[in-house]
Amino acid sequence: MISGASNRIFQREWIEVKGNYGFVKTEYLDAVQKALAEQQKEAAKAYDSFTERVKESGSSVKLTGEQKKYLAEHFDPKRMSKLDYQAFLDKLCEFGVLEEADKEYLGYGVKGSSLDMTPLNRVRTGAYLSPVRENPMGYTDCFSSSRGDAASWAKYLSGVMGWDEGTNSWQKKPEALLFGKVHDVLKAISG
Repeated sequence: MISGASNRIFQREWIEVKGNYGFVKTEYLDAVQKALAEQQKEAAKAYDSFTERVKESGSSVKLTGEQKKYLAEHFDPKRMSKLDYQAFLDKLCEFGVLEEADKEYLGYGVKGSSLDMTPLNRVRTGAYLSPVRENPMGYTDCFSSSRGDAASWAKYLSGVMGWDEGTNSWQKKPEALLFGKVHDVLKAISG
């Protein structure tokens, strides 16, 4: 069982579970609002740090011939299960293409699970844009939307842009840069 009912910010006693739903107990509404504000501040700070790290690391992917061969023999870019995709990202971390922290931005989800879950600290508002006018496949940032075609899914998500207040322009989101790396590897190992 996967549970998010209690963590270092939210306390289990604040929540009353009825069936499949959790409700905040009235006496804890102020505490929950304060905790949410704290979580949002921490999430914004962590995202800024993540953004800086991704931009500094660049977008080039360097793999040896042996690494490409291994990946091509073990992973099919057009047919992957969620567990295959997780194992693929694990290998990219092992090969130095990605960092462990990158996985949460790439639809990794819960290790060893087929569940697609978005961590609460990743929920954002704002304007996002894709260079493709249509999304006929209905891709989202959840791996399940790929229907196993990790290559097409990563290609689509590598183009998602967000509005940058600092430059007053549309910029590739840091997640898109990571998906670009994933797509480059998948393209390189396609047969």
